[in-house]
Amino acid sequence: MDIPYAYLSHKSTYRRGFTIVELLIVIVIIAILAALTYVGYTAISNRAIDSTLKSDLTQAAKKLNYDKVDNNDSYPLGPSVPSSIAASDGNTFEYTSDGTSYCLSITSTKSNSLSYHINSSTNSTTPREGVCPGHTGPVAGGGGGGGTTIANNTPIQDVTSSQCAALPVYTGTNNDAIRTVTDSRGGTAKTYRIAKLADNKCWMLDNLKLGSTTGATTLTPADSNVASNFTLPQVSTTGSGDDSGVGNGYDTPYAYGPVPGDTGSGATNYGYLYNWSAATAGETRTSITTGNAAHSICARGWRLPTGGTGGDFAQLDQAFGGAGTSSTSGEPNIAQWQHTGPFKGVFAGYWSMSLYEQGSSGVLWSSAADPVWSTNAFYVYLDASEVYLGDINGRANGLGVRCLLN
Repeated sequence: MDIPYAYLSHKSTYRRGFTIVELLIVIVIIAILAALTYVGYTAISNRAIDSTLKSDLTQAAKKLNYDKVDNNDSYPLGPSVPSSIAASDGNTFEYTSDGTSYCLSITSTKSNSLSYHINSSTNSTTPREGVCPGHTGPVAGGGGGGGTTIANNTPIQDVTSSQCAALPVYTGTNNDAIRTVTDSRGGTAKTYRIAKLADNKCWMLDNLKLGSTTGATTLTPADSNVASNFTLPQVSTTGSGDDSGVGNGYDTPYAYGPVPGDTGSGATNYGYLYNWSAATAGETRTSITTGNAAHSICARGWRLPTGGTGGDFAQLDQAFGGAGTSSTSGEPNIAQWQHTGPFKGVFAGYWSMSLYEQGSSGVLWSSAADPVWSTNAFYVYLDASEVYLGDINGRANGLGVRCLLN
């Protein structure tokens, strides 16, 4: 049977096109392949940069040791980078030295997340992640650009949660994970160490030392964790408190400190001591009777840790391997809270009509009011053998303050 010509022509020229679904599938596949290619290329590129950084740093350290031998057992003085060392294209050195020791950092302009250093005092032959204290390159776990770098001596108010997230967890020995920040409130800049601990939150590793011995300190929402201007009285090492709610009691904020005996060569400042009303920027027995105080004398962006069951202190204890209950006496994680552990607990003692337990215990306020007795608030107590996480203390007493990043 003959097929009509018109029908044959129609069949031979017909073509079925791609559907929308098919086109979308092709586009998605191409995007995935492109992303995989980019990730693979970035990983290879970073490995090459990483290798170059370590090689440059190792060779520079060897050359500095040669310089020391040639210079009567003295390293070249910093901060100028010695002319005897050179970095590969795209790498940059930073150098500090007093002649006896040195710290040398290297960073790459080709990668915002890679940096290493060698400190002749601690790791004279092995490159470590991050930069030396005081150097401004990218930091371990973070990187430049994008606001993820915490340069040493950054104002504490400028530290962000994303910068904290970029840090490696501080375990007590990896000091490269510690950052140094400053706080200029009170007229004199104070320096604090901060780090991300096992609970993945950034904590101050030093007790707050806020206040002036020459006059009152006015805190504002621009620099502090306050809703409106709050005046912290002049810091004094003398005075008396009471439980009456007047005078120097918890209804009139008063700061105690520094702890006597913390001055002089080699002495340790155990921190300033505050009653709970001062620590919470003015809360009283009647203004807050339960829950957590919303504000504090911490820097802007920082706050008092929450206390009691499930609070910040309890969560940190659990992250340290403890039970997170009211008392952790005898638990194996006690060392984590000590001065030699990641929390860097300091034995500032406390003030209750006079000073007690300086050098033997640490006592820190939480933001949590005691719902049963309005004269009390929750606190944390630690010494060489135990940590109490859920106990209460009189609001009139002077305790330490340790701040936590919001």
